[in-house]
Amino acid sequence: MTYFSQAIAQAIEDSGLPLVTEFSLYRLASPIVETGEYAGRKVSRVPSFWHAQQARAMIRTLAKRKALVPDDDFRTGVWHVVGALQSASAEEAICLVDPFAYISHLSAMHRFGITERAPESLHITTPSRALWTVLREEKTQMLFGDRAPGEVPTLARIGCAPIVRRRPVVVHESKHPAEPTPLADNHARIAPIGRIFCDMLDQPQLCGGMHHVLDCFDRHAENWLEDIATAVDNFDSPIVKVRAGYILLEWLELECDAAAKWVQFAQRGGSRKLDPHAPYGATFSEKWMIALNV
Repeated sequence: MTYFSQAIAQAIEDSGLPLVTEFSLYRLASPIVETGEYAGRKVSRVPSFWHAQQARAMIRTLAKRKALVPDDDFRTGVWHVVGALQSASAEEAICLVDPFAYISHLSAMHRFGITERAPESLHITTPSRALWTVLREEKTQMLFGDRAPGEVPTLARIGCAPIVRRRPVVVHESKHPAEPTPLADNHARIAPIGRIFCDMLDQPQLCGGMHHVLDCFDRHAENWLEDIATAVDNFDSPIVKVRAGYILLEWLELECDAAAKWVQFAQRGGSRKLDPHAPYGATFSEKWMIALNV
Protein backbone atom coordinates (compact mmCIF):
# COMPACT_ATOMS: atom_id res chain seq x y z
CA MET A 1 0.00 0.00 0.00
CA THR A 2 1.26 3.47 -0.89
CA TYR A 3 0.52 6.33 1.45
CA PHE A 4 -0.10 9.85 0.22
CA SER A 5 3.22 11.23 1.51
CA GLN A 6 5.07 8.29 -0.09
CA ALA A 7 3.33 8.90 -3.40
CA ILE A 8 4.31 12.57 -3.35
CA ALA A 9 7.91 11.70 -2.50
CA GLN A 10 7.94 9.25 -5.40
CA ALA A 11 6.39 11.82 -7.74
CA ILE A 12 9.11 14.30 -6.84
CA GLU A 13 11.79 11.69 -7.46
CA ASP A 14 10.22 10.63 -10.76
CA SER A 15 10.00 14.25 -11.91
CA GLY A 16 13.77 14.57 -11.79
CA LEU A 17 13.44 17.95 -10.10
CA PRO A 18 16.45 18.75 -7.92
CA LEU A 19 14.51 21.58 -6.20
CA VAL A 20 10.91 22.10 -5.17
CA THR A 21 8.79 24.93 -3.82
CA GLU A 22 5.34 24.82 -2.28
CA PHE A 23 3.91 25.73 -5.68
CA SER A 24 5.73 22.97 -7.58
CA LEU A 25 4.95 20.37 -4.90
CA TYR A 26 1.27 21.35 -4.99
CA ARG A 27 1.30 20.97 -8.78
CA LEU A 28 2.93 17.52 -8.63
CA ALA A 29 0.53 16.25 -5.99
CA SER A 30 -2.71 17.61 -7.48
CA PRO A 31 -3.23 14.69 -9.92
CA ILE A 32 -2.76 12.23 -7.06
CA VAL A 33 -5.47 13.99 -5.05
CA GLU A 34 -7.81 14.07 -8.05
CA THR A 35 -7.42 10.39 -8.99
CA GLY A 36 -6.40 8.75 -5.72
CA GLU A 37 -3.69 6.92 -7.65
CA TYR A 38 -0.05 7.24 -8.63
CA ALA A 39 1.79 5.18 -11.22
CA GLY A 40 -1.16 2.80 -11.44
CA ARG A 41 -1.29 2.15 -7.69
CA LYS A 42 -4.02 3.07 -5.27
CA VAL A 43 -2.89 5.71 -2.79
CA SER A 44 -4.05 5.60 0.82
CA ARG A 45 -4.87 8.55 3.09
CA VAL A 46 -5.45 10.99 0.24
CA PRO A 47 -6.91 14.20 1.72
CA SER A 48 -10.44 15.14 0.81
CA PHE A 49 -9.23 18.58 -0.23
CA TRP A 50 -5.83 19.85 -1.29
CA HIS A 51 -5.07 23.46 -0.41
CA ALA A 52 -1.98 25.56 0.14
CA GLN A 53 -2.05 24.76 3.85
CA GLN A 54 -1.88 21.02 3.18
CA ALA A 55 1.00 21.50 0.72
CA ARG A 56 2.89 23.46 3.37
CA ALA A 57 2.30 20.68 5.90
CA MET A 58 3.51 18.09 3.40
CA ILE A 59 6.72 20.06 2.93
CA ARG A 60 7.27 19.91 6.68
CA THR A 61 6.58 16.15 6.70
CA LEU A 62 9.09 15.47 3.94
CA ALA A 63 11.62 17.76 5.61
CA LYS A 64 11.31 15.80 8.87
CA ARG A 65 11.99 12.63 6.91
CA LYS A 66 15.08 14.27 5.39
CA ALA A 67 13.65 13.87 1.91
CA LEU A 68 13.84 17.65 1.54
CA VAL A 69 16.27 20.16 3.04
CA PRO A 70 16.19 23.97 2.75
CA ASP A 71 18.35 25.34 -0.05
CA ASP A 72 20.63 28.00 1.44
CA ASP A 73 21.23 29.71 -1.91
CA PHE A 74 17.71 31.12 -1.77
CA ARG A 75 16.14 33.36 0.82
CA THR A 76 13.22 31.12 1.76
CA GLY A 77 10.73 28.64 0.38
CA VAL A 78 13.08 26.46 -1.68
CA TRP A 79 13.95 22.88 -0.80
CA HIS A 80 16.66 20.65 -2.19
CA VAL A 81 15.50 17.14 -3.11
CA VAL A 82 17.86 14.85 -1.20
CA GLY A 83 17.33 11.85 -3.48
CA ALA A 84 17.68 13.76 -6.76
CA LEU A 85 19.87 11.95 -9.28
CA GLN A 86 21.44 15.21 -10.46
CA SER A 87 22.13 18.44 -8.63
CA ALA A 88 21.05 21.75 -10.10
CA SER A 89 23.59 24.13 -11.60
CA ALA A 90 23.27 27.82 -10.75
CA GLU A 91 21.26 28.62 -13.87
CA GLU A 92 19.03 25.58 -13.45
CA ALA A 93 18.34 26.36 -9.81
CA ILE A 94 17.38 29.95 -10.54
CA CYS A 95 15.17 29.02 -13.50
CA LEU A 96 13.41 26.33 -11.45
CA VAL A 97 12.64 28.80 -8.67
CA ASP A 98 11.73 31.67 -11.02
CA PRO A 99 9.69 30.32 -13.96
CA PHE A 100 10.17 33.55 -15.93
CA ALA A 101 13.95 33.94 -15.51
CA TYR A 102 16.48 33.14 -18.22
CA ILE A 103 20.19 33.31 -19.04
CA SER A 104 21.04 36.60 -20.73
CA HIS A 105 23.72 39.04 -21.87
CA LEU A 106 27.35 37.86 -21.77
CA SER A 107 26.36 34.53 -20.21
CA ALA A 108 23.96 33.85 -23.09
CA MET A 109 26.54 34.97 -25.63
CA HIS A 110 29.00 32.44 -24.21
CA ARG A 111 26.37 29.67 -24.27
CA PHE A 112 25.72 30.29 -27.96
CA GLY A 113 29.42 30.41 -28.76
CA ILE A 114 29.47 33.97 -30.06
CA THR A 115 32.09 34.99 -27.50
CA GLU A 116 35.09 33.23 -26.05
CA ARG A 117 34.77 35.23 -22.87
CA ALA A 118 33.53 33.07 -20.02
CA PRO A 119 31.93 35.53 -17.58
CA GLU A 120 32.74 35.06 -13.92
CA SER A 121 29.20 36.12 -12.98
CA LEU A 122 26.08 34.44 -14.28
CA HIS A 123 23.79 36.99 -15.93
CA ILE A 124 20.10 36.28 -15.41
CA THR A 125 17.13 38.39 -16.55
CA THR A 126 13.68 38.30 -14.97
CA PRO A 127 10.60 40.45 -15.64
CA SER A 128 10.12 43.66 -13.69
CA ARG A 129 8.12 43.25 -10.49
CA ALA A 130 4.83 44.52 -11.94
CA LEU A 131 5.09 42.35 -15.05
CA TRP A 132 6.20 39.36 -12.98
CA THR A 133 2.97 39.62 -10.96
CA VAL A 134 0.88 39.67 -14.13
CA LEU A 135 2.70 36.64 -15.52
CA ARG A 136 2.26 34.81 -12.21
CA GLU A 137 -1.51 35.29 -12.33
CA GLU A 138 -1.63 34.11 -15.93
CA LYS A 139 0.45 31.01 -15.16
CA THR A 140 -1.60 30.12 -12.09
CA GLN A 141 -4.82 30.54 -14.07
CA MET A 142 -3.47 28.38 -16.90
CA LEU A 143 -2.42 25.56 -14.56
CA PHE A 144 -5.25 25.56 -12.03
CA GLY A 145 -8.15 27.51 -13.50
CA ASP A 146 -10.52 29.30 -11.17
CA ARG A 147 -9.70 27.62 -7.90
CA ALA A 148 -10.67 29.58 -4.81
CA PRO A 149 -8.26 32.18 -3.42
CA GLY A 150 -5.91 30.57 -0.93
CA GLU A 151 -6.42 27.09 -2.37
CA VAL A 152 -3.31 27.23 -4.57
CA PRO A 153 0.00 28.23 -2.96
CA THR A 154 1.24 31.57 -4.17
CA LEU A 155 3.87 31.35 -6.87
CA ALA A 156 6.36 33.42 -4.91
CA ARG A 157 8.98 35.73 -6.37
CA ILE A 158 11.87 34.24 -4.42
CA GLY A 159 15.17 36.05 -4.35
CA CYS A 160 18.49 34.24 -4.58
CA ALA A 161 21.74 34.86 -2.76
CA PRO A 162 24.50 36.85 -4.52
CA ILE A 163 26.31 33.55 -4.98
CA VAL A 164 24.43 30.45 -6.16
CA ARG A 165 26.19 27.11 -6.36
CA ARG A 166 29.45 28.95 -5.67
CA ARG A 167 28.95 31.22 -8.67
CA PRO A 168 28.33 35.00 -8.51
CA VAL A 169 24.95 35.93 -9.94
CA VAL A 170 23.81 39.25 -11.42
CA VAL A 171 20.03 39.54 -11.83
CA HIS A 172 18.63 42.10 -14.27
CA GLU A 173 14.98 43.17 -14.36
CA SER A 174 13.28 44.02 -17.65
CA LYS A 175 9.93 45.57 -18.55
CA HIS A 176 10.30 43.89 -21.95
CA PRO A 177 11.83 40.46 -21.28
CA ALA A 178 12.54 37.94 -23.99
CA GLU A 179 10.47 34.84 -24.62
CA PRO A 180 13.18 32.39 -23.57
CA THR A 181 13.77 28.92 -24.92
CA PRO A 182 14.63 25.87 -22.77
CA LEU A 183 18.10 24.40 -22.92
CA ALA A 184 18.26 20.80 -24.09
CA ASP A 185 18.39 18.26 -21.25
CA ASN A 186 18.42 21.12 -18.77
CA HIS A 187 16.01 22.92 -16.45
CA ALA A 188 17.39 26.33 -17.48
CA ARG A 189 16.16 28.76 -20.14
CA ILE A 190 18.03 31.19 -22.36
CA ALA A 191 17.26 34.26 -24.46
CA PRO A 192 16.84 33.46 -28.18
CA ILE A 193 19.88 34.23 -30.31
CA GLY A 194 18.25 37.18 -32.09
CA ARG A 195 17.30 38.79 -28.79
CA ILE A 196 20.87 38.33 -27.54
CA PHE A 197 22.13 40.47 -30.43
CA CYS A 198 19.50 43.09 -29.54
CA ASP A 199 20.65 43.14 -25.93
CA MET A 200 24.23 43.55 -27.15
CA LEU A 201 23.21 46.80 -28.83
CA ASP A 202 20.86 47.94 -26.08
CA GLN A 203 23.15 47.22 -23.12
CA PRO A 204 26.66 46.69 -24.50
CA GLN A 205 28.17 47.27 -21.05
CA LEU A 206 26.62 43.95 -19.96
CA CYS A 207 27.95 42.18 -23.04
CA GLY A 208 31.67 42.91 -22.88
CA GLY A 209 31.53 46.53 -24.08
CA MET A 210 30.78 47.94 -27.52
CA HIS A 211 34.20 47.06 -28.97
CA HIS A 212 33.57 43.43 -28.09
CA VAL A 213 29.99 43.63 -29.36
CA LEU A 214 31.23 44.87 -32.74
CA ASP A 215 33.77 42.07 -32.85
CA CYS A 216 31.00 39.53 -32.21
CA PHE A 217 28.85 41.09 -34.94
CA ASP A 218 31.80 40.96 -37.32
CA ARG A 219 32.37 37.25 -36.68
CA HIS A 220 28.81 35.95 -36.26
CA ALA A 221 26.10 38.33 -37.49
CA GLU A 222 26.00 36.96 -41.02
CA ASN A 223 25.32 33.45 -39.72
CA TRP A 224 22.37 34.68 -37.62
CA LEU A 225 21.17 37.48 -39.89
CA GLU A 226 17.56 36.31 -40.22
CA ASP A 227 17.19 35.85 -36.47
CA ILE A 228 18.75 39.25 -35.81
CA ALA A 229 16.50 41.01 -38.31
CA THR A 230 13.34 39.47 -36.85
CA ALA A 231 14.38 40.24 -33.28
CA VAL A 232 15.35 43.85 -34.04
CA ASP A 233 12.05 44.38 -35.88
CA ASN A 234 10.19 43.24 -32.75
CA PHE A 235 12.43 45.04 -30.26
CA ASP A 236 10.80 48.17 -28.85
CA SER A 237 13.76 50.53 -29.17
CA PRO A 238 14.38 52.90 -32.11
CA ILE A 239 18.05 53.39 -31.18
CA VAL A 240 18.66 49.64 -31.28
CA LYS A 241 17.18 49.58 -34.78
CA VAL A 242 19.46 52.45 -35.83
CA ARG A 243 22.57 50.84 -34.36
CA ALA A 244 21.70 47.50 -35.94
CA GLY A 245 20.97 49.10 -39.30
CA TYR A 246 24.25 50.98 -39.40
CA ILE A 247 26.31 47.95 -38.28
CA LEU A 248 24.69 45.45 -40.65
CA LEU A 249 24.39 47.63 -43.76
CA GLU A 250 27.15 50.23 -43.53
CA TRP A 251 29.85 48.62 -41.41
CA LEU A 252 29.48 44.92 -42.35
CA GLU A 253 27.98 45.64 -45.80
CA LEU A 254 25.48 42.80 -45.51
CA GLU A 255 22.30 42.56 -47.57
CA CYS A 256 19.23 42.77 -45.35
CA ASP A 257 15.90 44.13 -46.59
CA ALA A 258 14.55 44.47 -43.06
CA ALA A 259 17.54 46.54 -41.93
CA ALA A 260 17.10 48.96 -44.83
CA LYS A 261 13.73 49.97 -43.35
CA TRP A 262 15.22 50.88 -39.97
CA VAL A 263 16.64 54.13 -41.36
CA GLN A 264 13.19 55.61 -40.73
CA PHE A 265 14.03 55.54 -37.01
CA ALA A 266 17.02 57.83 -37.49
CA GLN A 267 16.56 61.24 -35.88
CA ARG A 268 18.69 64.02 -34.48
CA GLY A 269 19.02 64.81 -30.81
CA GLY A 270 19.11 62.76 -27.66
CA SER A 271 21.80 60.20 -26.97
CA ARG A 272 22.21 59.03 -30.53
CA LYS A 273 25.53 57.23 -30.23
CA LEU A 274 26.79 53.91 -31.46
CA ASP A 275 28.34 53.34 -28.04
CA PRO A 276 25.98 54.77 -25.41
CA HIS A 277 28.74 54.85 -22.78
CA ALA A 278 31.49 56.62 -24.74
CA PRO A 279 31.95 60.31 -25.65
CA TYR A 280 30.40 61.45 -28.91
CA GLY A 281 33.60 61.74 -30.94
CA ALA A 282 34.04 63.59 -34.22
CA THR A 283 32.58 61.11 -36.73
CA PHE A 284 28.87 61.18 -37.53
CA SER A 285 26.61 59.23 -39.91
CA GLU A 286 24.27 61.65 -41.67
CA LYS A 287 22.19 58.78 -42.99
CA TRP A 288 21.64 57.11 -39.62
CA MET A 289 22.05 60.34 -37.60
CA ILE A 290 24.26 58.59 -35.08
CA ALA A 291 27.67 59.40 -33.63
CA LEU A 292 30.18 56.75 -34.70
CA ASN A 293 32.08 56.93 -31.45
CA VAL A 294 33.76 53.53 -31.45
